[in-house]
Amino acid sequence: MDCIAIIPARFASTRFPGKLLASLAGRPLIQHVVEAVVGVRGIDATIVATDDERIGEVARESGADVVLSRGEFTSGTDRVADAASCYSADIIVNVQGDELLLDPGAVAAALGRFRDSGVGLGTLRAPLRERRDLWDPNAVKVVIDDNERALYFSRAPVPFPRAEWRAAVADLPAGESIAAWSPRVSGSGSALEAWLHLGVYFYRAEALRRWAALPPSSLEKAEGLEQLRVLEAGETMQTYLIRDAIPGVNTPDDLERARAVLAQRPSHAQRS
Repeated sequence: MDCIAIIPARFASTRFPGKLLASLAGRPLIQHVVEAVVGVRGIDATIVATDDERIGEVARESGADVVLSRGEFTSGTDRVADAASCYSADIIVNVQGDELLLDPGAVAAALGRFRDSGVGLGTLRAPLRERRDLWDPNAVKVVIDDNERALYFSRAPVPFPRAEWRAAVADLPAGESIAAWSPRVSGSGSALEAWLHLGVYFYRAEALRRWAALPPSSLEKAEGLEQLRVLEAGETMQTYLIRDAIPGVNTPDDLERARAVLAQRPSHAQRS
């Protein structure tokens, strides 16, 4: 096979245990993700790598193959690399199990660009449209260079809106803590451009093996972001822009946000 997609889907989650089996529009979260990935043109097979047979059962019913992962893995990419060793593919696509609102057409277009390029690693980004996400540590931000390559990923607000912060501090009543301050939402006239990182990665097979062979890095451990491991090691990661996305489901509040988004999509509402 030329290209496979692997969805790392562990049951345990510090912030939202069992989230991949939580119901959204009448179906488990993992089913939404599998169905989206199956719909991506250019992917020859979709595999769910999980440590839980309950997730595996839903994945099979949704049209995916299943690899039951044994042991502990430092990150989703390490779990993907373990599952990928069971297959022969030139390109591996990693779709995180909580990225359930992806547009298959947009992912296919990005995959096509990656396939035609000479880069070994790629990922997706989207405009950060709600300023609350800039300050939400569960919404990962990416800073890019002029060639759209990733410079850094962070849970912190990057780039930092210094002018807004200074204005907020200047307007605070005497004695009020800056901790009570919250930024303006998008559409307020601010020129800040920030990018939301989406949990979708493209790897050439050899690049994935190099990644998995690296030990967890200091920045990876500090931020809890696996993609920093390869940046610290000097690897290049290309980013590909898609226009419409929200952060993945990391908490029960994120699930409610996803429900609100899906409620505005007739095709999903009809299936619920």
